[in-house]
Amino acid sequence: MLVAGGALAAGIAQFCTWPLGGKPDAAQLVGIIATGIVFIGGLFILLTEQDAATAIKTADEALAKAEDLAAEAATIEAFFDANDRLSATFQAALSLRSAFEQALNPTPADVDMLITTAFDTVKRQLAVAAGFRQSDRWTIGVYRSELDAVTGRDQLRCLVHDRAIPCQVGQARSWPEGVGIAGIAYTNRREVVIPDLRAEGMQAIFGPQGFSNPFDADRYISMVSVPILVAGRSKPWGVVNATNDQADHFSADGRAGFKNDEPIRMLAAFCALAVAMYDAVDKARGASSSPPAPVSSGSTP
Repeated sequence: MLVAGGALAAGIAQFCTWPLGGKPDAAQLVGIIATGIVFIGGLFILLTEQDAATAIKTADEALAKAEDLAAEAATIEAFFDANDRLSATFQAALSLRSAFEQALNPTPADVDMLITTAFDTVKRQLAVAAGFRQSDRWTIGVYRSELDAVTGRDQLRCLVHDRAIPCQVGQARSWPEGVGIAGIAYTNRREVVIPDLRAEGMQAIFGPQGFSNPFDADRYISMVSVPILVAGRSKPWGVVNATNDQADHFSADGRAGFKNDEPIRMLAAFCALAVAMYDAVDKARGASSSPPAPVSSGSTP
């Protein structure tokens, strides 16, 4: 408004400087044309220019919309990732069921053989189901309880495992009851989920005191351990343990979605089923080999 008003005033002033009854000179004509151009430019600015507050508001709305779209894209990506892990878990469960069904006829020599064979069949599916990435350093292992003749305490020995950094089963550490996440889960008969072992106070409770290696702090950060509970047994048969070097890979929070520790629970449940099957077979064999109960006199045979 100031620009347009100033140009209008300057243009009027040009007319006022003409001689009475005369004609404008060349300088006056140039001044009139110039002020007309400035007046038109002022009107254009007045009609089209937004103030800074409006522009900032528009930019903020666009930024908020972009953030909403980014969050929606992340949600969709997480959905597809969860779907892939859920599908892998389902396929692993089908493979385990098939392995157990086939084991009934003929029955393998012992439950260790069945669990080892079944685990080897589904270990790749389990790695996908647990959300392990190619760059992660992770482990999944089934540990069974054995009595240590020297200490007189239960000890968890690795029966079968799969790792990002391979090693022989015999090289895997054994865990005494109450030591480390596996030993604590076994002793308390409750699963343990650790989002980040580096968090304050975690090492003092779950750290493998006396059983640690130099590389533990880099490889074993997020963990889950699920006891293998079998009906009729006072103690767990063993535990299923999984670790990852990424913090919060396993989490005990209440967030919705398919969690990375669900396949570990599924594997522990199938291991418990295998042990229960063999307990039933052993019980049936013992009953069939027992001598018949004596018949009292006067009773009908």
